[in-house]
Amino acid sequence: MLKEFIHIFTLSCKQATYLIEKRIHVPLSVTERARLAIHLSLCKLCRVYNIKTLFLDRLMKKGAKKEGCSCRFEKDEVERFKLDVKEKIL
Repeated sequence: MLKEFIHIFTLSCKQATYLIEKRIHVPLSVTERARLAIHLSLCKLCRVYNIKTLFLDRLMKKGAKKEGCSCRFEKDEVERFKLDVKEKIL
């Protein structure tokens, strides 16, 4: 019954997870922040998802700073990757 209440009067879990991901990259509007806060106060699963998302984001940012990725691949590495993917698909 609580689940139906959440979805009728606030965000659905799908919308809430979208806003959780969105706020990592851009600031949310006041309305979005309020609706997300209400949903998170009622939905245990989305609260857990929120915590895990924030943890992973911090971990990835920390790793990117530490390693200083050049993000450039040699041509043979790209071709090898393409072949591996094709083999797994077929």
